[in-house]
Amino acid sequence: MTMSQGFVIGRVLAQRLDIPFSQPIRMSFGTLDRLNLLLVRLIDENGIEGVGEATVMGGPYWGGESIEAVEAAVVKYLGPQLIGQRFRGLEEFSYRLSKTVKGNAAARSALEMAAFDLVGKQLGVSASALLGGRCRDRLQVAWTLSTGSEGGDIAEGERAIQARGHTRFKLKFGSGDPDAELLRVAGIAEAFRGRASIILDINQGWDLGTALRYFPVLEEAGVECIEQPLAALDLHGAARLKASTSMEIIADEVLTDLRSAFEVATANAASAVSLKPNRDGGMLAAKRVATVASASGLKIYGGTALESSLGTAASALIYASLPSLQLGTELFGPLRLQADIVKAPLLPIDGHLDVPTGEGLGVVLDEDLIRSLSVDVLH
Repeated sequence: MTMSQGFVIGRVLAQRLDIPFSQPIRMSFGTLDRLNLLLVRLIDENGIEGVGEATVMGGPYWGGESIEAVEAAVVKYLGPQLIGQRFRGLEEFSYRLSKTVKGNAAARSALEMAAFDLVGKQLGVSASALLGGRCRDRLQVAWTLSTGSEGGDIAEGERAIQARGHTRFKLKFGSGDPDAELLRVAGIAEAFRGRASIILDINQGWDLGTALRYFPVLEEAGVECIEQPLAALDLHGAARLKASTSMEIIADEVLTDLRSAFEVATANAASAVSLKPNRDGGMLAAKRVATVASASGLKIYGGTALESSLGTAASALIYASLPSLQLGTELFGPLRLQADIVKAPLLPIDGHLDVPTGEGLGVVLDEDLIRSLSVDVLH
């Protein structure tokens, strides 16, 4: 195959999986104990298969989508429109997805991810070549401390430094009493001062008054970045916060499409953006968000939706293709899983993840394990 010939989709398959986390993850909205994942397969007219995934962290209680809804979007609405169609390239494929349904970013992302894997395999190249090539071969990876106690988080951080060389830690924050949480953060930041920096993810948990009151304390404690402190729509409040501090303010949940990235930039409501192809609508959309952010002087942080090594590989290829990635990544999803769906999970070494180099997304599925994790039949 040559790229000028395009590609034809013969079959579209989807399968829901539940993967337990190695330990529960505390968020501002509750505690997660498992990953809900949709595995998507695109099979071309010659039997070559491309694979992708969607994850829905927190389900409709948090992100507005459930994994069941993502599956329905793929199986009932998007998949049938793809079968038998010839696409001249990945841009046309992605465009057709966005014109077939409104929203449904996770479903479109999973299908586009599978298309990148498929075309890479058809051409015998890494999907990074389809993204413009790579600017780096390794990515810095932060680690989330999630025990919920100061002593537990410090002990977990020490193990992470010794075992994997992490130099940046992320803390979930904003679900409890601010004064008690601040004491915990200050203790953790002091324990790792000079060895690891701290990102706080508030997940929209504060209002403007609370944030303005406590930001000076967090800055004095040595916190480097604050992720999405206010409600996503409060751009005015976010702009006031940004003007009040030297800490990096990372936009996350507010970013739902390219327009929202532009609005964050023009409102001066953040100093950095967190990229998430699963949230942005795909690999190409995530790159466009990064382009808008960079052109607006915003820094880039490579986010995660707690994907398996399959989704992590796709994100790694995107982040490796970006000229600027000032704040590194948080591609720790595979470390959080009791079992992964690929034969060789992508795990960081010395605080960094090696970017896959194989054909397509560069990972191979573990089909036996997938069968044991499936919660429904293959559609």
